[in-house]
Amino acid sequence: MTAALYREFTLKSGNVWSALVAFVKANAPAFAEKGEPLRVIVTAEERQRNAQQNRFYWGAVLKSISEQAWVDGRQYDKDTWHEYFARMFGVCEELTLPDGEIITRRKSTTLMSVGEFTGYLDSIQAHAAAELGVQFE
Repeated sequence: MTAALYREFTLKSGNVWSALVAFVKANAPAFAEKGEPLRVIVTAEERQRNAQQNRFYWGAVLKSISEQAWVDGRQYDKDTWHEYFARMFGVCEELTLPDGEIITRRKSTTLMSVGEFTGYLDSIQAHAAAELGVQFE
């Protein structure tokens, strides 16, 4: 099994632009010959979640859930809810191991972008309100 070709470049300086061009030049002809042309996507870099989102997540969302939610007669702390929701709604990513095995794992919430984390928070709040009866201020 051959690994998928994937590389990201953040264009912060001319040196990075040169590396991007060199990478495409080095790989495009071989892939085109195989009938698998390269795809280039250009997008603005999205920042990682911010401190304000993190405070809201731990201070308002998880605190409300840990104080209000009961499951089978039991309450859980914020850390337990964090792990539960990260597994339920977290962003997954593929990781290729040294032996070539490709696994899927959840991306740490600390590495989520602002947009990913916003969607994550929305999913948690909707689930907690609908399924656990949690009310948010």
